[in-house]
Formats: sequence, structure tokens, C-alpha cells
Amino acid sequence: MVKKFSKRQLLDQCGFDVDEAKIILEYQKKLPVLAENDGLVKHCANIKDLYIQLQVKTRFSRWVENNLINNFDTSEYSISFANQKGEAVAFEDHCGLSSQKLNNLGVEKVYMINLDCAKEIAMFAGTALHANDELKKNSKMARKYFILMEKAVKKNMDWELIRNPLREGYKKMQEALNAYMNRMIQKDADEWDYKIEANALNIIATGFSAQEIRLFVGCKDNITRDSLTATYNEYLMKLQEWNILCLGMNMNRYERYLKLKEFFDITFPNAELLRNDMDVNKIRENKNKIIEEAKSKLQTVA
Repeated sequence: MVKKFSKRQLLDQCGFDVDEAKIILEYQKKLPVLAENDGLVKHCANIKDLYIQLQVKTRFSRWVENNLINNFDTSEYSISFANQKGEAVAFEDHCGLSSQKLNNLGVEKVYMINLDCAKEIAMFAGTALHANDELKKNSKMARKYFILMEKAVKKNMDWELIRNPLREGYKKMQEALNAYMNRMIQKDADEWDYKIEANALNIIATGFSAQEIRLFVGCKDNITRDSLTATYNEYLMKLQEWNILCLGMNMNRYERYLKLKEFFDITFPNAELLRNDMDVNKIRENKNKIIEEAKSKLQTVA
């Protein structure tokens, strides 16, 4: 499938800065990249898109021959044929035809290249002796885009590897909390119980509630964790796993949160901040506050 990244994915999930995200958002429209599930290892870019974006003056067929066919192994690119609608047509019926005959039939030869090949061709175009300033500029930007896109796909894959188990882990934590509530007070957990538990984990992991996190990262909906990096989702996944154990041991809310904070501080002593300019003392204060509130409520109930 053609993978197009959103601004949210690039800034929040992948951790790119604004300028890098801007390049990807702009150039993925001009140089679409096919992102397979196993990464950008196959023939993932149409060389004609690159040719158009570079604004090369040489005739396309000659440019392809000089820049691709004469310089790269056939394992780095593939050839197919498509009609004017972009639909694939039979290779064996067209592979022996001349360019003129293909044109008469409304068929185009399609060259798909892998990412390394795309980066090299973009670089060669800008360093060629005949390259003008415009070509050099386009070459540099195209190559930068391919490099950033490669990073984006890898970062997104890393994020999905954490985010999907995190979702499943949250369901298991809900089941564990419900079972705990039934054992202790013979009552099912409700949405409020789940919200309190999830928010406590958010605070232990980040120092802030879900609502505050959404303000920090500019999240437009209530799916807070979709706007967190893989690193923070990994923190939350571990907290969910530990919390399930604590619930299974019938620890009350105060005992659980205290133990979860201890586990977190030991396992992630150098935990990243949501933003570099955040007040570390405020984060520490918020984490202690959630524990003290649970302790206070326990004493009130007692």
C-alpha cells in the first residue's frame, strides 16, 4: 500500500522536528513511496516521479538509460507496463515493443526502483557536470526526502510494534481490574474505574494526566497514546504488565501506585521527558501526588 504519513504521525509518534516533517509531508505527494510491511527493501519508488521532481531536461528514456540501466544491477529495479489509467498490462505482450509502438498503444514502461537506488540517482543528478542550480537544489531535497522517509517508515514500524501490544495489554489490565473489584467488593469495574487506573499510569510514566499530555502534544482527540512516541508507549506497556501482577496480588490502589512508581524508577532511571523544557520537580510532584491521593482515599474509606 502507498504509505502517506500524517503530521501527527511524524511529529508525535516518530519524533521528527517541524522542518523534517514539513519535507516529508510536501514531498510524499510528489514522490510517493510504497511502504511494505517489511520496510523499504523492495522496489518502492517510480523513477518517473523522481525524474519529474528533479525537473531534468534530458529526454526521459535517455535519462533512464544513462542513470539507471547503465549504472545499476537489475536486482535494484524492475520493469512493468501500465495503460493510461495506471493499470498493469501483460508484461509478455509488451516487453519486445519499441517506445513508439508502446506510445501508439497507450502503454507506458514503468521503472520501479529501490530506496538506495533512488537516493543515489538523486545524488548523481545534482553532482553531474551539466547540473544547474535548480537541479542541484531539487536533487538535494529529493535525496533528503528519501532518507527521511526511510527513517519515518522504520520509526513507524517500531511504534506499531509497541502500540498494538499496548492496546491488547490495556484490555488485559481492564479484565484484571474487573476481577480484582469483584474479588474485593463484589462489584464490576466501570468506565470511571478504568479511567482512573489508566490516568494513574499516564502520570507515573510521564508526570502528567491524559488531558495535560494532549495539550502538550496538540492531540485533537482523546486517544492520548496515539500521540506518544514508541518510547513512552513502551513505558506504559510495562506499567500495564506490572499493574496486572499487582492486581492479581490484591494490592489496593495506594499499594499498586507506590509499587508501580518504584518499578518504573528502577527500570527507567533515565526516562525521557515529554518535552525538554519541562519542570522535573513538577513531574516528581505530580507522581507523588497521585500516590498520596490514593493513600488519603484509602484512609478515608477505612
